[in-house]
Amino acid sequence: MVKNPKIDNDEINLVELMYTLWEGKRKIAVAVIISLIAVISYQSTKTKNFTAITEIKPVGILEFNKYLELNDLTKIIGVNKEGNVTKKVDQITISGLLDTFINILEDKSIFEDAIRKFNLLDANQYNNEQEYSEAITLLTSSVKILSPPVNNNAKKVKLEKPYYTINFTYHDAEKWKSTLKYVDEFTNKFVKKILVDEYSRTLEFLENDKKYKLEDISIKINNLLIDYEREISDRLAYLREQSAIAKKLGIEKNTIEVQTFGNQNAFLSNVKTDSPFYLRGYEAIDKEIELILSRKDKKAFTKQLFELEKKKRAIEQDQTIKRLELALQSNLLSDNNEFYAASIKTISTKFEYKDHRTIYVIAIVIGLMAGIFYVLISNAFQSFRVSKKN
Repeated sequence: MVKNPKIDNDEINLVELMYTLWEGKRKIAVAVIISLIAVISYQSTKTKNFTAITEIKPVGILEFNKYLELNDLTKIIGVNKEGNVTKKVDQITISGLLDTFINILEDKSIFEDAIRKFNLLDANQYNNEQEYSEAITLLTSSVKILSPPVNNNAKKVKLEKPYYTINFTYHDAEKWKSTLKYVDEFTNKFVKKILVDEYSRTLEFLENDKKYKLEDISIKINNLLIDYEREISDRLAYLREQSAIAKKLGIEKNTIEVQTFGNQNAFLSNVKTDSPFYLRGYEAIDKEIELILSRKDKKAFTKQLFELEKKKRAIEQDQTIKRLELALQSNLLSDNNEFYAASIKTISTKFEYKDHRTIYVIAIVIGLMAGIFYVLISNAFQSFRVSKKN
């Protein structure tokens, strides 16, 4: 059977091709090495960026227990004895502290201050302050505060609780760590200031509320005493008038008719109160006038005064404000104690660098293709020159 010449030629050409490439293997290897060196040299001129991932953790239960006394006290601050709410005071919670901490971070102003402070951007590389500020604002905006991932699989048990994270791409790990420490410190100080200001406003409200209540009661007491003077003056004028009538009519003793009803154990009397007062006789009326004028303690005869004085005394003796001040001085909100609403775990920051292996593989492939192309072209030109000479 005769073989197909075309197939024989293709097989011979393929063998020749492989032989040609084998003969030019050094040239191909040189092309691959040159391509790889070029890529490595280019990568060495660029900064090695990383993505830093840092967790934000809430305060622990032991730290939070220091607020329990303060929370117990604030439960009764806004409720008076009648049960009416006069001022709502929010309780300090772990989640509330963390939320405030995150809100301050998301504002990014503290990050911007820290980036300036630790020179994450070189101001000398910019033409003016405006360009530098714009570059810092742009870099600050690249800081990402990411929420904990949501676990949609309720049956899946997670060994570690997810937290908020700060994600940022940069090239200097030490500068970024310093930035995170600064942000952590000043964010906690900011949260503390917010709480202290809130309780200061609460104390101011309570002090003013106490002051106004005392003023109102004092006014009521003073009005009662003024009213007493007027009532006594009117009473004396009336008694003197009735005494004069009784004397004019010669009524010395009480002549008001009294009906008595009794049994062996008790007597009841029925006095006709619609009878003129002067019928009591000027002797009794004058005696009442004398007793009224001889009163030394007028408060004892002032109606409702005792109840107001009891309320005033209760307000004056109320220790709520003092206890709140002592509670603020004894827990984490005092000036002498360190305060943590949350914590940026700088020390456990994960640095993820970009994987360059793919680029190196591509460089090798390009170098290999370039080497093969060069060997084949150079061999083709050589064959052409040989055939031309023959």
